[in-house]
Amino acid sequence: MFQKPTYEELFEDNQMLKAINKSLSERISELEAILKQNSQTSSKPPSSDGYKKPKPTSSRKKS
Repeated sequence: MFQKPTYEELFEDNQMLKAINKSLSERISELEAILKQNSQTSSKPPSSDGYKKPKPTSSRKKS
């Protein structure tokens, strides 16, 4: 049958999960910083920015 984990086992698991969580959070921050870069904020050429959707134009007529 299933044995309940000891306090020490739970504590070790908790510490391991905290360490994993911290490293993953740091990695997410690094990747988000990379995603924010474009030719304006880095030394990349403008051609590496990719395509953006054109701004929507108004269907109103000028009076």
